[in-house]
This record gives sequence, structure tokens and C-alpha cells, in this order.
Amino acid sequence: MDYINKKAPKGCLHLKIQKSSVILFLLFLTMLASLGFGRFSLGAILPFMKDGIGLDYRQIGFVASAAFIGYLISVAVVGYFVVKIGAKVVINVSLTIIIVGMLINANAANFFVAVVGVLLLGIGSGGSSIPAMGLAGSWFSNKNKGMAIGIAMGGLGVGMVISGILVPQIVRESPEGWRDSWYILAGITSLFILINGLFLKNAPALKHQVQPPINNDRSLDMNSTPSIYRNKKVWTIGFIYLTWGFSYLVFSTFLVDYLMFDLGYSKERSGLYFSIAGALSIASGFIWGTISDKLGRMYALSAVLLIQFTMLIALSISISPLLVAIEVGIYGLTLWAVPTIMNAAVADFVSPKAVPIAMGFVTIFFSVGQIISPLATGVIIEMTNQYFGALILSAFVSLIGGMACMKMHQLQRKKDVYSFKQEKAHL
Repeated sequence: MDYINKKAPKGCLHLKIQKSSVILFLLFLTMLASLGFGRFSLGAILPFMKDGIGLDYRQIGFVASAAFIGYLISVAVVGYFVVKIGAKVVINVSLTIIIVGMLINANAANFFVAVVGVLLLGIGSGGSSIPAMGLAGSWFSNKNKGMAIGIAMGGLGVGMVISGILVPQIVRESPEGWRDSWYILAGITSLFILINGLFLKNAPALKHQVQPPINNDRSLDMNSTPSIYRNKKVWTIGFIYLTWGFSYLVFSTFLVDYLMFDLGYSKERSGLYFSIAGALSIASGFIWGTISDKLGRMYALSAVLLIQFTMLIALSISISPLLVAIEVGIYGLTLWAVPTIMNAAVADFVSPKAVPIAMGFVTIFFSVGQIISPLATGVIIEMTNQYFGALILSAFVSLIGGMACMKMHQLQRKKDVYSFKQEKAHL
């Protein structure tokens, strides 16, 4: 499964596969702490944090955007630091920044302190998740890369499940329970840093690679940093990532608030639905990563974005608890498909050493979408006093991304047919 020498002795081969499995488990824990706790716990905690500090929707939109501004800052430079000092050090330092942000949030008394705390969460999340995904791509071959990254992305879903169940229970015991939630998440993250320090390894040596990065007509020609920034296809991939960064935010960040205030659900039921989405999302990266390994990255990605478009539209008009649960569940089954496929697509076309730089570049687009989305959502809710407009806007942005994916898939198929005919003519 991993990048190993096929001519290696059988015992050595088994050892390498075991090592890659251990690394994948550690990356799962890293993603759980990095984005599961550092980012997506916000969706469960923000409604209670909002009431505890006394924020309005416009302010809560700014607080959420602070996470994505921090994420944008981080992904713009993380590739450089990974190349200079290694992924393991960058991951653990970034997780430490997340802990500092959590502790600040736990003691936040006003809007400005909350912004600082959430900004640090964003910086730490970007600084740990990008190199973690790069390591997943480096330890596994192209044919299994999507599956491996999908397994690591399952950590995000576990984070949603834990947050969705834990936070409402703690808040029920005390109105200030959201502060205790931050302390608990910080403690768990500290444990993960210790485990990473003992067992996490950087990318395997290049001599162990079975197959080099793709470097034919299908390649995105991303083997050097300048070509990453100039390639039109990379910019298109970045645009698609931007549309998803915008569209998924209303679901991942504001779902609990929407269920409580627009649909009138209790905080326990709202947290349960959030956990349902998280539980089903655990397998989403694995499922869609595997599909993309078999059917192609852009084809799978277009299907994911079209499903999310449909579910957001349905969610905006549904009031039945059963229908809402089904829609939340279906969306959850696609939730982490996009970052999984994006990471696998980039890792297909660059050397392992260049993956953090390439992913950092396309993730800048994703971060821009994440920054704009909560600001727009906050303004729409303040103007209309409901989430309907925000859900509709997010749905159609997702549709635009899906259409762009399908266009790229069709262009790639035409290019593949042309290349096949050229090869056949030379036989």
C-alpha cells in the first residue's frame, strides 16, 4: 500500500506496511485534534459561546471568520516551514497553538478576546492539517492515496461526534459549560501532541517510492514552485475549492444554531443531529476517496458537490424532524469528500516534497471562501432573521463548483482520448 521498494525482502515489506498503518492512525488523531477539535468543534460551541459572551449574529460571523483568516495565514506559509524543518515539528507546534487558542476561548469575556482565540485556532488548524495530509499522500501509492487520506479525514467526523454529544451535556449542567468544553478539548489535544512526539515520522525516503509522481500529458506540471502558481488547471482546482469553502460553512458551523433557532429544536436534539452528521462523515473521506481512486478525481468531486447542493436546498425547506435527519445524514456522508479528493489530486501530480507547497496554494482559495461565507451568512441572518437565504446561497455556490468539476472532467477525457489516438498512431 505504501511507498516501498517492491524488491525488498518479505519481512521488510511487512514492516513497512505496518509502519504506514501506524502513521495513518497518528494522522487520524492529528486531524481529530487539528480540524475535528480546533475547527469543527466551533459548530457545537459557538451558539453557547455567543449567549455566554453576549454576541449578535454579525459579531459571531466575524468570530467564525477569524478562524479562516488564521487558516489562510497559516496555509500561505506552512509549506515553506515543512520543507525547512519537517512535517512532524510543524504539526506539533501548530497543535500547541491550537491549545493556546482553546485556553483563550475558555477564558473569553468579550468579542475581541474571542476573535484572538479563534484566530489562533485557525492558524494552528492550517499549520497541522496541511502537513498531515501531505504525509498521508507521501506514505501511500497513487492507487491508494485517496483511500488513505480519506481515513485520516475521518478524524474530523469523530471531532464532530464528540463535540455534538459532549458540549450540550456539559452546558446542560452549567451555563458556562462551553468554557469547560474548551478545557477538555485542550487536554485531549495535549495527549495527541505527546503521542506524535513519540511515534510520528516524516515522509519516507524517496528511494522507497514504487511510483514517481505523474509526469505525462495528464500531469498538472506542478514539479516546481513557479509552475504551481502559473498553471491554469491549478487555479481552476483552487476556484473549485473556494466554492466548497464557501458552501459547506453554513452546514458545518451554523447547523446547530439553525436547528435551535429556525426550527425550534432543543439543544440536545440539535447536538444529536450535529453528531449524526459527524458520525456519518467519518466514512465520507474513505468512501469518496476510494471512488475517486477508481473513477477519477473530478468526476467524484462533481457528484459530491451536486449532492451537497441538493441537500442544502432540501434542508432550507424541510421542517419534519425525520426529513431533516435524513438530509443531515446524507450531507454528512459527503462532508469530508472534497478535502480528501483535493489532497489526493494534488498529491497525484507533485513529488512528496512539493505536496505541502501545492496544497498550501490551493488551500488559500479554500480559505478565502471560508472567510467570506460566515460574514455573508451573518449579514443575511441579521437582515432576514432566518437562515433560509444563507442556505440557498450556499447551495448555488456548491452547484457552481460541481459544474466546474464536470467541465474539468470532460476536458480531461477529451485529452485522454486524443493522447490514446496519438499513441495508437505511433504503433
